[in-house]
Amino acid sequence: MVACVASRGQVSPAASEVQVRLLDYKTGRPLPHRTVDVLLPDRDGEIRNHSRQLFRKTGKDGIAVFQIPAPLPATLWVTADFPCTRTQAFGTSETLQRGIVGDHDDFELCKNPTSQPATARPGEIVIYIRRLSPWLRFRRALWETFEGECLMMPTVHRDDASV
Repeated sequence: MVACVASRGQVSPAASEVQVRLLDYKTGRPLPHRTVDVLLPDRDGEIRNHSRQLFRKTGKDGIAVFQIPAPLPATLWVTADFPCTRTQAFGTSETLQRGIVGDHDDFELCKNPTSQPATARPGEIVIYIRRLSPWLRFRRALWETFEGECLMMPTVHRDDASV
């Protein structure tokens, strides 16, 4: 644990360091200079519009370092550009004690990973992501646009149509 010192010389509640390591899902190599977002749930354990977000860039080693303020939330949510890891809540205590490797997700663009499974150190979350070419970024934008519209369109049943 790391203590944060306030400007008046007082020690504020302790913060815990959590590292997020981004790896390429095909090669298993670290991905430098990528933005990682850690979402902190509210007191009810929920992620809401007002939930606190912490942003960091990974270093040359593919690791982004976060100071998680006290009181520690029960879970952490981690996002990064095009994850090949299932969206999941990572238990904070498990992360600090053992470390966690995110579960592989079977998205179309993440199929057939060739890298060896990683191991996590205490205080570390490992996430696999896919680097997207400009063409794949375009395809992703189209999919997100049309998928979002389809989800937001109301379903009209024959019996409900009055026009």
